[in-house]
Amino acid sequence: MSENQRRELIRIAEEMNEVSNEETQQFISRIVSDLSNLKPSIAFVGQIKAGKSRLINGFTAQAGYLPSDVNPWTTVITDMHFGHPSGRTDGAEFHFFDNRQWQALIAEGEELRNMFPDDEDSYKREMIEEQVDAMKNRAKLRLGESYKHLLGQHHDLEKLTSEDLARYVCAGDDPSEDGVYDPGSDRGLYSDITRKAEVFFDIGHFPFPVTVTDTPGVNDPLLIREEISRQYLKESDFFVVVLSAHQALSRADLKLFRLMQALELGQIVVFINRVDELGGGADDATKVRSDVMDGLDKALGNSDIDVLMGSAQWAHYALTGDETGINHDDVLAWLRAHPEQMKQYLDGVEEIKQGPGPISREGVLRFAAMIASGLPDLRRHVTSALNDGPRNEHLRMAWQHLNSFAQGEVERSKAHLRAIDDETANSPNTGSENDKTLANLRELVSNKTAGIVNDMDEVLANLRGVMDDTVAEAVSGVVRGPGGASPLLAKGGETELNFGPLRDRMRELVQGATQVVRQRMLSELYAVDMQSNAALRSLPGWQDTTDNRMNTSAVRWFRPDTTALTRGITVELRVTWLSRLISRKSVVSRAEQMIVQEFEMIGDDLVDTARADLMERLNTVLDHYLALLAGHLEHRSGTGETNARTEAQHAFDSAQRVADELEAVFGPDSSNKILPEAAE
Repeated sequence: MSENQRRELIRIAEEMNEVSNEETQQFISRIVSDLSNLKPSIAFVGQIKAGKSRLINGFTAQAGYLPSDVNPWTTVITDMHFGHPSGRTDGAEFHFFDNRQWQALIAEGEELRNMFPDDEDSYKREMIEEQVDAMKNRAKLRLGESYKHLLGQHHDLEKLTSEDLARYVCAGDDPSEDGVYDPGSDRGLYSDITRKAEVFFDIGHFPFPVTVTDTPGVNDPLLIREEISRQYLKESDFFVVVLSAHQALSRADLKLFRLMQALELGQIVVFINRVDELGGGADDATKVRSDVMDGLDKALGNSDIDVLMGSAQWAHYALTGDETGINHDDVLAWLRAHPEQMKQYLDGVEEIKQGPGPISREGVLRFAAMIASGLPDLRRHVTSALNDGPRNEHLRMAWQHLNSFAQGEVERSKAHLRAIDDETANSPNTGSENDKTLANLRELVSNKTAGIVNDMDEVLANLRGVMDDTVAEAVSGVVRGPGGASPLLAKGGETELNFGPLRDRMRELVQGATQVVRQRMLSELYAVDMQSNAALRSLPGWQDTTDNRMNTSAVRWFRPDTTALTRGITVELRVTWLSRLISRKSVVSRAEQMIVQEFEMIGDDLVDTARADLMERLNTVLDHYLALLAGHLEHRSGTGETNARTEAQHAFDSAQRVADELEAVFGPDSSNKILPEAAE
């Protein structure tokens, strides 16, 4: 769905809101807000020295914006907003840490490290705590008395220069060995306390608003930068994992992929950068790509992650004309080895020739370098995946709700016209009857909702009990070992406790229980729908409409969120350190107790999250339905006003126009296909 279609939906929704009743306005306002703030995010992650900053410059067509000749450049998360919902297209905001956020950074990092620990992880918490303290001390030296006043605050710059950006994002120079800091050098002045940078641009060459995020490198000698990158993974919708062609898919890269897989993150694409530096050109690059794909399959199991290749250096030349390190023969050889890119190049040259101005040799060479860089392919891949994925689903759901309101308005206004023409509804008590009927329907919905919630809570309470029993039995089996031979008491090195099967069973339990709740909820909602329509049909002069079916898609499409299962536990792996904390005699029972408690907490989080999500979806369905019913009753015939026929005709014409405009957004084929899917 295109950006123009999103904007058209917003326009239509705002127009509908102006003529809707209060209940409908509240619901449509939420739709407008969601559509206005729909802005997917793309995070670039990977090891240091992989060329992320220059690659982002090429991807966003902001040549030289993020300096790539400073190591390390990125010490904070930098969000580059293209087409921000606020309309802002210039300047930046810089958000500063406070003490609570620093401590959260350490604590959350502990959970992530426990998921896939390595030999050095036992030292990392202590090292990261030391590095956080070092950041605070550097900031105090740099900022003086203003340090304590800046914590938890933010700076908003209307205009932004590269020097400004360096003050907040660049690592800068450390104070000298004697602790003296040169206040005249303000590079990195605020970087140690900057938690996140937000920079604003116009939409540029992106087809819809997006946020592109530059992250500190993983496998960074300064662990705090790596920790910031890992913890930001949950914040993005799409990930470009940047690998260097010189060292593709290292141990650190594989650990990152396993973490992303465990966190059940969104879509991922791999970009192998710096292919221009391979001695064998396209042949070497093809082999590197094949090795990466094989490695991902072995490490992740039947990986379907797409792997693209290219050169940020070639894109840099294409954007700036800087020929440093550029071999034009290599660029052309690359195009010859990749027919699809060669076709893009040739088609583009023909288009350039058709232009008004003269065609220059340099212009053609720079165009060839941009195509060979792989950046246009990467942009198309990412934006297409985002548009066809969650973004499109979000827009279609909004369209369904708006179309439901619009079709209902058409049918109500049509019925009103028919009633006036037949002179069948002239009762002066219509208003009071409508109010009484709507009150009765609200009471019906309220009573049914209470019953649905009680039934749901009974199922989820039973789930908690079954989950606790499952946890206790599974943990005991793992910790005590077969035949009572606990692996914790084994001699000869480290012990690994595998709770993967327990996590899988907990996932099955929550999926099964919520499936039961979902089906019962749908059954009760169907009953509400039938009873409500029966009440409406009993009204004198009532005209049935075609949109009386309740839209239950929000409940019907529910799937439980099981990300809590990806959370690490204190003693899940490499537990030899337990013997240093508790006596050998009690190590098994104490370990079992600790692990059971932590898994029970995970189980509680699963159930609480499922309940909250189900309640939100149930309320969405019923709020939408009550708004429709209120609209039906508001337009019920029988007002007796002198210009009733003219007003009714105007209402019908307006409603039909809005419905036609909505149909045009997706087209008649999509309309016929989607509407049946939205109802039970």
